[in-house]
Amino acid sequence: MRLVFSGLAVLAMLVIPAAVRAGGYNRVYLVPALKQCATASTCPREFASSFTFDAIVLRSPATKYLPSGKASLILDVHGVRDASGAPLNGTLMLRVLSGRVSLPGLGTFPDNSSLTQQAPIPVPLKNGDGKLPYKPSTGVPNGTIVNGGGVEVYDPDGNLLAVTGSQSKP
Repeated sequence: MRLVFSGLAVLAMLVIPAAVRAGGYNRVYLVPALKQCATASTCPREFASSFTFDAIVLRSPATKYLPSGKASLILDVHGVRDASGAPLNGTLMLRVLSGRVSLPGLGTFPDNSSLTQQAPIPVPLKNGDGKLPYKPSTGVPNGTIVNGGGVEVYDPDGNLLAVTGSQSKP
């Protein structure tokens, strides 16, 4: 009997795609935002925010097309602390950057068109942690194509805290 259950478990792992088992979302770890260096040479490393975080993870659907009725992105926030090291009980702001947008039958909007901009979305935190499943209030028209785009997370003081990017181990 044990052998039958083991065989069924292996068969299920082969038949069920990994994306379905993982909840159907990709994960992107955001990195700390750096201040711009305005000189001709290098500048000392300086973060754009005095707040720190353990992890801010952007999850997006692992499907070819946006699934209707489900969150189009989820932001998981862990370990946000202020300059004194105290966990944040407050609100971060998520800014969704639209990129280049094209609607069937209408055409492609100019870059940075006010029609493609998204208002910042509040992300409430308690003890430095929070989760925001975001689903647009209006559905995305069929055939919509968006090139580029991304997200930015701002601290309660309005400074850039986290962005997409990459980092190596310290």
